[in-house]
Amino acid sequence: MKLVSLASHFPDQSFTQKECLAEMRRAPFWNGLRDRSRQILENVFGSDTGIEKRHFAVDDLREVWGRNAEELNHYYEATAPVIGAGAVLKALNKSGLEADDIDVLLVSSCTGYLCPGISGYVAERLGCKETIHTQDVTGHGCGAAVPLTQIAHGYTKMMPGACVVTLSLEICSAAFYVSDEPDVLISTCLFGDGAAAAVWSSDSGEYEVSGYRSLLIPSDREKIRFVNSGGRLKNQLHKSVPNMSAGAVSRLYESSSRPPKVISHGGGRDVILALEKGLGLGELKEAREVLSEYGNLSSPSVMVALERYLDGDASEDNLWLTSFGAGFSAHAMELKKST
Repeated sequence: MKLVSLASHFPDQSFTQKECLAEMRRAPFWNGLRDRSRQILENVFGSDTGIEKRHFAVDDLREVWGRNAEELNHYYEATAPVIGAGAVLKALNKSGLEADDIDVLLVSSCTGYLCPGISGYVAERLGCKETIHTQDVTGHGCGAAVPLTQIAHGYTKMMPGACVVTLSLEICSAAFYVSDEPDVLISTCLFGDGAAAAVWSSDSGEYEVSGYRSLLIPSDREKIRFVNSGGRLKNQLHKSVPNMSAGAVSRLYESSSRPPKVISHGGGRDVILALEKGLGLGELKEAREVLSEYGNLSSPSVMVALERYLDGDASEDNLWLTSFGAGFSAHAMELKKST
């Protein structure tokens, strides 16, 4: 399977970390938080998290934190198809294709739940043909992009010549709310909204994908996951996640052909630092840039980093992509320039 094109899309509105904190201080919930909770928010927003700004699908940032569970999912339903379709259209434009050319649309998302799945909403917005194959992948969290690509690979084997599109789509702000729980507070400081879409084909493309690898470690499930809290998605984060992620990713890399260029999901500043130390391959430049400009995007992060690399220097012929998250799980694949 070969990569034909890749593109990302984000909400128009972006907010610096300073602006986020200022809006929180003006929000109705601020005075109801415990002193320790307000201190956590001020410490995280005021420290070097590696994040300069984030994009959210809202005009008024205070709207993000004031929704109940039902309103959060309505917000996801209203905004996710718009952002997702935007990414797909950009990828199609890069490849000279149109929405009617899509034979398969595969979507990963964990920040909202719809039945029928979000893939149908995106296909409708794009104006895809009725005979399109759609599939939704949920539950992989930040690590979903690589398993999603592997599913796409299967479709290109079953349907040679088909136009297969993968879309990693997250409205992380649809999982935002405020309480006195540290994990909830920290999550509101780190995550942002966005999507990345890739067009794949069995026939033509600059890079060929292979070498899929995965690790699943259920004993670490509780260290990073969503849990249901009164109908809302509460992000559960353990302080061991950076080193845990670096250990798993290093194991995957050691079992690969060890391409010289690594493109990684960022996760956060401490995660990137742990990955750089564990892999010993220098700075993860693209992961750092994506984190700085968009925050932790969850599943689109690694594909946005890949887009950043391909649109830049792209001097290496062999690339190694890795994503990781809920499960605990970690995934990898290799991209080699076609000859």
